[in-house]
Amino acid sequence: MKTLVVSDVAYNELYSRRIGREAISKTLLRELKPADKCEIREELERLRKEPRYSADEVEDILGI
Repeated sequence: MKTLVVSDVAYNELYSRRIGREAISKTLLRELKPADKCEIREELERLRKEPRYSADEVEDILGI
């Protein structure tokens, strides 16, 4: 395991993002990992790019 030196501000920000008693290393990995998009969100983005539907119609189609 490597040691990482960070400023107090960065450490406090990372420490505040912990969930419960989660280790700082786990918090760091969770924060750096890209979030997976859910299927509905991907469908909503795809439909919003298509000009034939308005945003309200897309939300009605997806039941949001």
